[in-house]
Amino acid sequence: MTTVEFWGGVGVIGSSKIIVTDGGHRVMLDFGMDVPAGADLFRAPVSLRPERHLAQRLRMGAAPQVGGVYDPALLDAGDPLAAEVMPTALFLTHGHIDHCGLAGFVRPEVPVHASPETIALLTALTAAGDGLPGGDPVWHPVAPESPVTVGPMTVERIPVDHDTPGASGYLVTTSEGVLAFTGDIRFHGRAPERSWHFADRAAGCDLLVTEGTALGLGLPAGPPRNEDDVAADFAAALTEAGPDLLLLGLYPRDLERVAEFLEIAAAAGRRIVWGDRVAAFLRATGIEGVLSWSELGLAGLRAEPGAFVYQPDMGTLSDIAELADLPVGPGTLWLHANGEPLGPFESRWQLFTEWLDALGVPLRRIGSFGHATADDLHALVHRAAPKIVVPIHTQAPDLLHPTGTTVRLIPQFAQKYRMDGRQA
Repeated sequence: MTTVEFWGGVGVIGSSKIIVTDGGHRVMLDFGMDVPAGADLFRAPVSLRPERHLAQRLRMGAAPQVGGVYDPALLDAGDPLAAEVMPTALFLTHGHIDHCGLAGFVRPEVPVHASPETIALLTALTAAGDGLPGGDPVWHPVAPESPVTVGPMTVERIPVDHDTPGASGYLVTTSEGVLAFTGDIRFHGRAPERSWHFADRAAGCDLLVTEGTALGLGLPAGPPRNEDDVAADFAAALTEAGPDLLLLGLYPRDLERVAEFLEIAAAAGRRIVWGDRVAAFLRATGIEGVLSWSELGLAGLRAEPGAFVYQPDMGTLSDIAELADLPVGPGTLWLHANGEPLGPFESRWQLFTEWLDALGVPLRRIGSFGHATADDLHALVHRAAPKIVVPIHTQAPDLLHPTGTTVRLIPQFAQKYRMDGRQA
């Protein structure tokens, strides 16, 4: 019997984890860091010792109690989770922490599959000292639409469009049907044809598991902002700032946007200065022309603020007081392009905005939503026409309304389901 379990993404945005079991083998789709339902007990300034990181997360309910997946060396002595269960293979959709953040804790014998672009991105983060907790697993790059065999199952990686390179969905063909998983997906980025191709490959599947981030968020009506809008707003702000410094918050894992912003800034006669941690990561990915804070320094920035756009390291806000040293002028803005801190839902956001208010620096949000809109999600389901659609990675799964003969299943955490949607 084939069963499907949902160990993350149930009623929350992020932390996706799906387990498909068939013929004594398991396929895991994503192994993301849990998104806390309440306060994040592990937010800064909390720091975890590497050898205790996993055990403490498990103790506090910040990692799922899935047996036979974690490296026994990282568990407490006698933890039943260390017992072998069955051969398991892990497939990651992309390199965002809510989808890959626990991959460094898996058993050495569990192969971890991902796109070559995702592996390159996560390896570059490790080289920059910002890698996965637990360290890099043994990576297995997967070519697009090239089936990987796991016992009686086959798994195909289908590229999709998202705001990080190498994003993928998967098709899992089991002895009782096909499960399709979108990972994180959008249809208003630079390559929507990838996402629509996924919809076509998933057509008629038994279970379509889709992210539903946009559901219930109250996003503005009408077409979503796209990357052309983001680029145009950045170019306009460069002109508007005149001789003053611009400050930037861009998500570095969106390498496509990084490359575009570097070109736009250069065309305006400015260079982007990156905090040292981000600069090291970008260089490790092969981005050229990266200028770090250590290379320029405060004196260089003060000498000619209008020649630069500066992105501080904002991963923990531990150095936020250094904003007080910057040469802020009347034209200075903080351009928030989906960078850190990510938004008001983060515990760091209030402190960040208080500092900007105190410095008299306006905050302008110029990003673009990295996920499919509610309209596009419904179009995806209509085009794929699965037998069952399962919305996860959303706080409002009940707002996904299938049409035709498609039935919606809102899953329960860790409950086993059969491919026909019945509880096993």
